[in-house]
Amino acid sequence: MRDFLRITALWIGVAFVGDTIIGPWISIRGIAPDFSIIALVLLALAAGPVPATLAGFVVGLVQDLSNPSLLGLHALCKAPLGYGLGRLRGRLVYGLPVVEGAVVALSVLLHDIVFLLVQSRLSDDAFLTPLLGQSLPVAIYSGLIGVPIIRFAAALGVLGGED
Repeated sequence: MRDFLRITALWIGVAFVGDTIIGPWISIRGIAPDFSIIALVLLALAAGPVPATLAGFVVGLVQDLSNPSLLGLHALCKAPLGYGLGRLRGRLVYGLPVVEGAVVALSVLLHDIVFLLVQSRLSDDAFLTPLLGQSLPVAIYSGLIGVPIIRFAAALGVLGGED
C-alpha cells in the first residue's frame, strides 16, 4: 500500500504540477516538456501495463476537457501508449540516461504522431508542420527533462520492480 501511495503521488504530481506550473515556467518560445507523458512513463515503469493504461486514459480525458471538439483523442492516444510502455517494464536497462531520455522522447513523438494523424485528417500541411515545428522539439525537451525526473524516481525506490 505504501508503494502504491508513493507511485500515485509521484506520477500525479509530475503530470498535473508539471503541466500547469512548471511547464509554462520553463517553456522556451512556446516549447515546454510534456509532463503528462513523462508521468505516464514513470507510472508504466513503476507499476506495469494495466495501471499505466488506466492512468493514460484518465489523464487523456482530463486533458480533453479543455477541447470538447476532440474529446477522447488524448485518451485514445495515451491509453495504448501506457500499455506499450508498461510492457517495456523489465526490458529496459535502468540507470542509463540515454535509454531513459530516448524512451520519453519516443513516447512523446509517438503520441503526437497518432494525435496529429487523427486531428489533421491526413492532410500533409496540418500534419507535417506541427510535427516538425512543435512535436519534435517538445519530444527532445521532454527527453532531456524526463531523465532527472526518472533518476529522482529511481532514487526514491519507485522504479525497477518486477511483476
